[in-house]
Amino acid sequence: LLANHETGVIQPIEQLASICNAAGVPLHTDAVQAAGKIAVDFHALGAAALSLSAHKFQGPPGVGALILRGDVRIKPLMFGGHHQAGLRPGTEPVALAVGMAAALELWHKERDRHARRMEAMRDRFEERLKHELPGVIFHGAAAERLPQTCCAAFPGIDGETLLIALDLAGVACSIGAACSSGAAEISPTLRAMNLPKQIVASSIRFSLGATNTEAEIDEAVRRIAEACRRISDSRPAPGVFTGG
Repeated sequence: LLANHETGVIQPIEQLASICNAAGVPLHTDAVQAAGKIAVDFHALGAAALSLSAHKFQGPPGVGALILRGDVRIKPLMFGGHHQAGLRPGTEPVALAVGMAAALELWHKERDRHARRMEAMRDRFEERLKHELPGVIFHGAAAERLPQTCCAAFPGIDGETLLIALDLAGVACSIGAACSSGAAEISPTLRAMNLPKQIVASSIRFSLGATNTEAEIDEAVRRIAEACRRISDSRPAPGVFTGG
């Protein structure tokens, strides 16, 4: 992963690629979270392959791309036609591919402005959430990370309970990766960070968009704080998170 999908922390792909290249091992990096949020230079990364998805930079859903270094050769997983240099059979979704390219070009022109705005919105979200709930913990906040991602722990509150409460309150969020948010499995990413199990179990992932407004941020914080206090009040116990 070029950038972690839960914490947003940007990984040292250049260093990893250098190690892999020295050993003759091709490195593929999943840049789905990063493309459309930060500048991604495939050649500078030194990876052998990179994948991205259009919906992450406001392109059409259902289409992505795999970029290969010139010296990399891959074998097809499916057979049946000579489309895409014989690597993937089936008619190409031309409209989706064109839409993806157009979206990427538009994002590239405005990437710095969008990144600054999303980072400002994310910082506002975290600052106000910390003000309302001083006990909240932000994972990866000290590291270089994507401008739109916030992974927060609410000590003393069960993450699944909070997730349901926020869903009912109209706040979009997830536990763990968005692609596995329906699973009850505890986040392997947060476990690998050697965080206490109770902290991992109380963690929620929030992701901002380029069109979010300050008013939406403030209202989301209000609803999150209200949900946390309501859960705490309904389950009194020693050490329960009350915002202090």
